Amino acid sequence: MSGYFTQEELLLLKGKYASLARKYKSTTTYVQMLALGERQLNTQLARMIYDDIKRTVTLFTPLSDEELTLLKGKQYK
Repeated sequence: MSGYFTQEELLLLKGKYASLARKYKSTTTYVQMLALGERQLNTQLARMIYDDIKRTVTLFTPLSDEELTLLKGKQYK
């Protein structure tokens, strides 16, 4: 199992590797290698970092127009 992300997702992660590395007392290179799929997810640390990378991508991914419309509709109910 490798951690591959799309080019758009990797662009969203730009500048965020250092924060994740500090959180896990790791290096930015290691975090970046996990995001690029150059390291295997064979340790607990690697899996925890990978899960945080996925959460970070989810957090910074812009919502589509359809998702925004749905959210606005729920707001007024």
